[in-house]
Amino acid sequence: MKKIVVLIVTLVLAFSLIACGGNSAATTKTNERPFVVASAEFNGDFYSGWTNSTYDNDIRKLIWAFGLMNENAKGQVEDSLLVAEKKVSDDLKTWTFKLVKGAKFHNGEALTAKDVKFTYDFYMDTKALSDTGGSSTLNDYVESIEIDEAANTVTFHLKKVSYTIDTAVFSTYYLFPEETFTKGAKEEGLTVQQYVKKHISNPIGYGPYKMAEYKEGEYVKLEAYKDYLGKVPAIKEVIVKVVPSETELDQLLQGEVDMLTGQGQAEKIDPVKDKPGFAYTNYYRHGGGTIALHCNFGPTSLTEVRQAFAYVLNRPKIIELFLGQYGISSNGPYSKNDWPLWDDDEENLIGTAAVGKFESTLTSYDILDKDGKFDEAANIAKAQELLDKAAARTDGDYAKLTGNAKSGYLWEGKPLEIKITYTPFWSDTYNLIFNDTYVSKLGFKISLTGLDWPVMYSHWTGDTKEERTYHAFVGGVGYVLKANPKADYATNLIMPWGQPSSNNVMFTGGSSYTPAEWDQLLDDIENVHPVTGREEYRKNWRKFVTVINKEVPVIPVYSNNYFDLFTDKLENFHTTALWNWARALPEANWKK
Repeated sequence: MKKIVVLIVTLVLAFSLIACGGNSAATTKTNERPFVVASAEFNGDFYSGWTNSTYDNDIRKLIWAFGLMNENAKGQVEDSLLVAEKKVSDDLKTWTFKLVKGAKFHNGEALTAKDVKFTYDFYMDTKALSDTGGSSTLNDYVESIEIDEAANTVTFHLKKVSYTIDTAVFSTYYLFPEETFTKGAKEEGLTVQQYVKKHISNPIGYGPYKMAEYKEGEYVKLEAYKDYLGKVPAIKEVIVKVVPSETELDQLLQGEVDMLTGQGQAEKIDPVKDKPGFAYTNYYRHGGGTIALHCNFGPTSLTEVRQAFAYVLNRPKIIELFLGQYGISSNGPYSKNDWPLWDDDEENLIGTAAVGKFESTLTSYDILDKDGKFDEAANIAKAQELLDKAAARTDGDYAKLTGNAKSGYLWEGKPLEIKITYTPFWSDTYNLIFNDTYVSKLGFKISLTGLDWPVMYSHWTGDTKEERTYHAFVGGVGYVLKANPKADYATNLIMPWGQPSSNNVMFTGGSSYTPAEWDQLLDDIENVHPVTGREEYRKNWRKFVTVINKEVPVIPVYSNNYFDLFTDKLENFHTTALWNWARALPEANWKK
């Protein structure tokens, strides 16, 4: 078994999904046949601005790869291949990009400064966008945009300077073909936002691969784009195939798929690591498994209820069952690759499993016994202590919580119940963790419901017409190169039920901050100067992490040492925490 050694750099969202038949290696030469990547099911929202599944985002990376700027494999933000020249004013509020000549969209339409302005106008028309269920924060940053068609330049006048301005404005927005969209919208009697939403599963990009076919719930088929500005991929066809987690290992071993990505379970890693014919890369995941709690619905609207639930969640057992030796835990919205987690004299620990000085100040919701095992009695006692404290209050929503550990806790006069939902993959684990005997000791109920990913995600984000039912959602998160928590936690990102909320835990500060104070902290993080504000960013980011650790709108259940497992017929494939498979595959090739 060949191991590909990778270098973990500092920094970088969660998981991936999709489906199709096996590759036809028997009748097709190896160097010509499709490369098949196993994935979980995605939503099919391949244009940004609506739902934000990691699985959909992987397809976007292959189809677009970059906006005006991009994040490279070293964790740096740089000008993209679309940019011939960039000028930035001394006050950092005016950015001018001159585009390269010859750039084309996948449909053959020339990509010019007009398309850049069209794209940004598209997202800045928040009324038209929100009418389709979409959202954007561009208006928070951009004052105006002007273009010079003859010079093929676009100039952005910004309202403010922020620490993440390069990623928030210039690298995360993929560009649209103006002529195609305006013509199509006019023919169908739609706004351009309605048109894009209608055709959201048939994207037109300019990246290394173009969409060839999408079959919902089965697969995405992609073809190498011959006019790509960068090096045209050597692998001419990629199939991202929806594969059940229960069969993905067998499909890899049998050659029905060529790659499994982001694997953290020993039962899937160990059979492949030392097996001839396979290779792997590994790195500490920049993200992890989570349970998200809705903070404006029922009992989980109370801080103490969320904390109590965190204490009775046996995270060590979940890690043992799911990941074994490859699992690690954290106590907030961070990974071991985040540089602000560490002091300057701890930089050599970035990307390792070590616990630094700041991380050691955070509350762990796992009370362990002398042998390092989950202390069931102590964790339950701590949870009940918190619930008793909350039940003694009569102000606001606290008046709805009554009862005690002996007689049982009540919410609005009925037995307190936390309703958890997950995808079928997690059924055995969570039914074992919250078995009847254990739950009977808690003083409140735990109910478990499995849902297919798209249905669960719609309840998680609020993008459903079904009745609101669940409090907790088992999922995952992937972090970004330069974190701007405002993009996920701002209070104005909470929408009425029936519309998708980007703040999908509906958190507004809990008992630590008023909504206005919470938004101010998020603004303080965002508005740090991108050149001189490193220390201020670290200070405010740590305040954010401390609040999330205390309020637990999201419980970080586990992180892990990730493995990408693949056929050794693939070469020049290098993934890290910052550079996932969708970034690395266009640079890889079949062995000759």
